[in-house]
Amino acid sequence: MKAPRWVWWTLVVGALLLVAWGWFVLGFLTEPSAVGRMRAGLMVIGGVSIALGVAAAITGVLMLIARRT
Repeated sequence: MKAPRWVWWTLVVGALLLVAWGWFVLGFLTEPSAVGRMRAGLMVIGGVSIALGVAAAITGVLMLIARRT
């Protein structure tokens, strides 16, 4: 796929930000108020953010590698 190099780097940086956000959200699981549905919501938001971030990072890196070959 032909696209400027900055597009792929933006994908990788965005993915890293998503992973950082997920890690930040999961840090609130230790709070006393994180019980019941609030805890489940934090786990879902954090887990999905990290999963999407990892998937986007892998995709971006693979696209950067594919452009070089």
